[in-house]
Amino acid sequence: GICTVRIASKINAALLGAFACGTFATYVVLQSTIRPKFDEIERSQAQMNHKRVTDAIEASTEKLKTATQDYAYWDTTYDAMHGTGVEEFIASNLNPGLVTVENLGVNALVFQKPDGSVLWGGAIDLKTKEPIDDLSREINHFVRSHRFMFGSSVGTKRGLMRSSKGLLLVAITPIVKTDRSGVPAGKVIAATLFDAVSVKQLTGVDFSLEQLPPAFGSLNLSEGIELKTLENQIQTKSLINNVIGRPLVYLQVSSGRDVSRAGTNAIHSAMAMMIMAVLASLVLLWAIFKYLVVSRIERLKGHFATAGLSGTIKPIALDNSEDEIGALAQSFNSMAEQVNHLRDAVADGAYMSGLSEWAAGTLHNVRNGLVPVTSTTWQVEQLYDGSWVKNIEVAAAQHADTATTPERRAKLNAFLVGSASRLVEAAKQTTELTGQINSASKSILDMVSEFERYAHRKTELEAVELLPLIEAIASSTIAARTDRIDLVLPPASAKIIGNGIILRQVFSNVFVNAIEATTDQERRGRIEVSIADSGGQAGFTQAGFTRIEISDNGEGLAQDQLAEIFKRGVSTRHHRSGGLGLHWCANAIKVLGGNICATSRGPGLGVSILIDLPNLDSTMKEAA
Repeated sequence: GICTVRIASKINAALLGAFACGTFATYVVLQSTIRPKFDEIERSQAQMNHKRVTDAIEASTEKLKTATQDYAYWDTTYDAMHGTGVEEFIASNLNPGLVTVENLGVNALVFQKPDGSVLWGGAIDLKTKEPIDDLSREINHFVRSHRFMFGSSVGTKRGLMRSSKGLLLVAITPIVKTDRSGVPAGKVIAATLFDAVSVKQLTGVDFSLEQLPPAFGSLNLSEGIELKTLENQIQTKSLINNVIGRPLVYLQVSSGRDVSRAGTNAIHSAMAMMIMAVLASLVLLWAIFKYLVVSRIERLKGHFATAGLSGTIKPIALDNSEDEIGALAQSFNSMAEQVNHLRDAVADGAYMSGLSEWAAGTLHNVRNGLVPVTSTTWQVEQLYDGSWVKNIEVAAAQHADTATTPERRAKLNAFLVGSASRLVEAAKQTTELTGQINSASKSILDMVSEFERYAHRKTELEAVELLPLIEAIASSTIAARTDRIDLVLPPASAKIIGNGIILRQVFSNVFVNAIEATTDQERRGRIEVSIADSGGQAGFTQAGFTRIEISDNGEGLAQDQLAEIFKRGVSTRHHRSGGLGLHWCANAIKVLGGNICATSRGPGLGVSILIDLPNLDSTMKEAA
């Protein structure tokens, strides 16, 4: 239990660190890619707000333009400005004077003659209905002082002008005939006080106007929009000229930063949901990892240790999963079953002189052979222990600490990412060590088989059902390699006279050789088993025998090697020593009254091992 918690917690701490690195990287990406988009939208919106104000100011002069053009483009006004019917024009159209101005919805209305004098003018406060003294004369003076700026065009000039009463919106239209002909006979000027409050309500934008000193009127100032980003708002600023094109005021618009705040909140919400999902995934991963890996490794370790110390080899009660741990357990169970059979045979004196000390020596050697299995299992455990796993746990904790500096966090990210590759390497080494355990198990079988040649007692024969025996051996030897080897078994069985313990070892040796012959090739391995009546075929003794043929598509053999492989000490694989397996098989088959041989079409074309054993019917006839 203690080891299980330690391994699981360390692995999950490493994964937590890796997920933390990924989460931090995601946050950085969102802040560096998505957040600037919100800022860009915000700046664009600020510029639109600024333009909304300038457009509103421009639109406010539209009423003034209409008021001036109604009088300026009229023959009666044109004649009056030339001195014809002046009194009648004023009496009919401009009396009572202030009421006329009020009805137009403007603060001031001025009719200016070509020489700059005033034909008629009046100004009123639209709220108090009181006259505004001198406002019409002030407007007239401004227009007269800049007559050269308005030219002779019949078009209306609109814009702002400075006055003693504040900023004015003005429209100035030359007086011509109704058909727009004639030399301009003066100007009609309409003006209204600029109402910033109304414009703010109309646009929904907060702004301010900063008047420039009159001296600035002669300077060339930048007319572009200046943008300044503050923590809570974006300020835009631009220069607005007066009606004659001279700098008059600075317009400053303040826009809120609601878009960027919404973007920040969205990023934080997304990160919070991601963190919760990661934590939930880690909890689930911890439970799965504990169930599928850690607890099973612990059970294997305990079982191997018990077998190594006591020499008593019992099967491991594990599930039938087809992963590396399941294959290891199946291989160990197969080895345990075969070794136990041989141990019982040795203890009973089936193949020995019957001396009890020889049986004890055999068991001692079997126990020694189990030591590498225990040692390799210990190595598997060490792959997931040590100071480096503790360092991963500490690094993950520091990374999760909000007090960790960005520089330290960057180093922790690099360390955790590097540790992930080491965890992958540990998993690969675990697979390699599993193969070493299988190899050690086969070495034990070879060692025990060697003792078989010292047997003195006659082998006891019995009826053996072939197909169940072959299926059991094939499932234990090939189970861990089903992803690389296809197994084809015969559809029907047969009964022969033999010894189940000996035949188990014979078939196991043949299968192991076939597996090794197909392991190193690029194509997928294939092992096929057939059972049939030998029928007295060439190379065998007589009829009444059952033939078991085990064929593979592996390395194959040259013709001069076929007879040699059954001799003691001969092996076709230079990386292996011994050559006892097939030699022992040949002797065992002879003891059972059968024959064994090998065929091959050549190197690279596979090998077939043919075994003839007396079938049950022929043996019964001979006994009769």
